[in-house]
Amino acid sequence: MKTLFEILLAPVLIYLTVSALYQFVLAVASKYKTKDIQPVQNGLTRFLVLVPAYKEDAIIKYSTAKNMSLRYEYPRGQFDLVVIADQLKDETKKELKQLGAKVHSVSFEKSTKVKSLQSAIKAYDKGYDAVVVLDADNVMEKGFLFKANQWIQSGARAIQGLRKAANNNTSTALMDGLSEAANTEMLCKGANSLGLSSKLSGSAMVFNFELFKTTINQCEAIGGFDKEMELILTRKREFIDYTADMAVLDQKVTSTNAFTKQRGRWLEAQYTFFKKSFGESLSNLAEGNVDFFHKVMQLALPPRAVAPFAILLLVVCGILLNSSFLGVTATIAFVGLSLSYLFVLPTDQLFKQSLKILVSIPKIGWAAIKSLSQMKKSKQEFIHTKHELIEA
Repeated sequence: MKTLFEILLAPVLIYLTVSALYQFVLAVASKYKTKDIQPVQNGLTRFLVLVPAYKEDAIIKYSTAKNMSLRYEYPRGQFDLVVIADQLKDETKKELKQLGAKVHSVSFEKSTKVKSLQSAIKAYDKGYDAVVVLDADNVMEKGFLFKANQWIQSGARAIQGLRKAANNNTSTALMDGLSEAANTEMLCKGANSLGLSSKLSGSAMVFNFELFKTTINQCEAIGGFDKEMELILTRKREFIDYTADMAVLDQKVTSTNAFTKQRGRWLEAQYTFFKKSFGESLSNLAEGNVDFFHKVMQLALPPRAVAPFAILLLVVCGILLNSSFLGVTATIAFVGLSLSYLFVLPTDQLFKQSLKILVSIPKIGWAAIKSLSQMKKSKQEFIHTKHELIEA
């Protein structure tokens, strides 16, 4: 019986252990300095800042007011901020125009961010050098466009910036922020340190204009368009850089219900693209395209909030079955996973919020497990994550 259980659980154990050790390697790599850009004096990049906004009138008015204040910093004639208005009120559109933003109204039977971006890039297809993609709640920090300009002028064609948590007003928002911070350090900075492309996060992204235009028009995703863009770019051997200097404030979900829906949408996109691209990744690897292969393998990672609980369950199984194979291997996986988070998360915040974090872990874990039930729904329709207006 013991041997039978070991055989049955071995594939799951190996999968979780390899995933944990992979994250550990990225965490260690994130501590090494990535490349610096060399400042060049080739003039100023003209940016098209695209902000898809779906039914978020209060949020988009607040973020647009903040972002348009950059016209006093980066030359106003060198960027246009376009709000892609999907089901916004006429009054909101009028206020956005008064703030200095352009408004591109769209209406779809089934709304998706991809459709909104495709419509906007078709309407604003001339006179720009680069595209910035933001979420409706994102507020660019000072210097964002100047930093983006430096990267574009240095020859970079796809850059992921830092999405800082704008709020930690609830335990869910705190955990969401810590989760993104860890993923950014490992999957963005750590990957770049190893000479591999950063992940894309859906916003705080900057692209060469023609590259973005070509890439977004190839996208068909209902949710998780950033994953689809990663695959399109790395398939063409386009490298995705990451920089923490180019930052936006990003509002985190404040309820477990919103967390469940959001993660369900992400997981559906992640595993769908993995299944579609696995075979192609092997042929690309044979041709020397390691970056594309790595991107596809990254899509096979288990849900980050579920993995620790699954590994601990295997540790318990090892103890109950008196199986050193299960117990020792699962313990190594758990230690590796735990160390990876300790390496990349701010120690002072972990200690300061330790009680709140410990209390929140079971709740977030359960929300992540429930998110698996949202995957099928996410495949059929766009699930919008609502944000609260929290002034930063």
